[in-house]
Amino acid sequence: MKLLVDAGNTAVKMLLANASGELHAVGLQEVPWSHVEEVLVSAVADSSALTQVLAIAAANGKTVHRACTSSHWRQLECAYPNFQTLGIDRWLAVIAGYSENPEGNTVVVDAGTALTIDVINDNHQHLGGYILSGLKLSEQSIVNRAQNVFSVEGLSAHPRPGDSTPAAVKNGAFIGALGAIEYALNQCGGASTKLLITGGDGLSLHMHLPHSTYRPHLVLEGLLKWREGSEIA
Repeated sequence: MKLLVDAGNTAVKMLLANASGELHAVGLQEVPWSHVEEVLVSAVADSSALTQVLAIAAANGKTVHRACTSSHWRQLECAYPNFQTLGIDRWLAVIAGYSENPEGNTVVVDAGTALTIDVINDNHQHLGGYILSGLKLSEQSIVNRAQNVFSVEGLSAHPRPGDSTPAAVKNGAFIGALGAIEYALNQCGGASTKLLITGGDGLSLHMHLPHSTYRPHLVLEGLLKWREGSEIA
């Protein structure tokens, strides 16, 4: 059994992976350390929560492997000449998407604090991607800088025109994200392209993007694949 740790910009998420690759969410106090073979970490930022996880893993004598971006993973080629500057969460999501569709075109979307869109072609090449403000960040940036523009807590986002200023701001951020994703899809083959969506706002976007697949644990799926394809002993 492996403990998978995703330390993002705002939270630390953990899953247990059994020998069959099945994933189960787990809290820190629920980790069956005696059954954990190793700890795999994806960290875009260090935090006190991550430090606590690593300290407990060390106290239990567990080996920790921290994923890092590389120029290649198996046949997959990273688009960045300076591959070290590609965020590990994006790279792992790309690995997961590529692993699922190695002979086809794939677009991977992570809708979190930032909205990232990465493109993989049918020749095993990561072509790079786009980074936009996430839905909440996009909304906040307008509210914070435009006089008489405000938001309403709990208001849902829709692609329809807003019938109030808060709705117009929220829905504008929403269609901006949808439009960016659709543009990336059209650049990569349109309807024949596999579209995978993850992240906290991923489900709401998925519901308005036909043929998309929502995968809440895509980064950790990629972390597990990274370990399988790595040269770590």
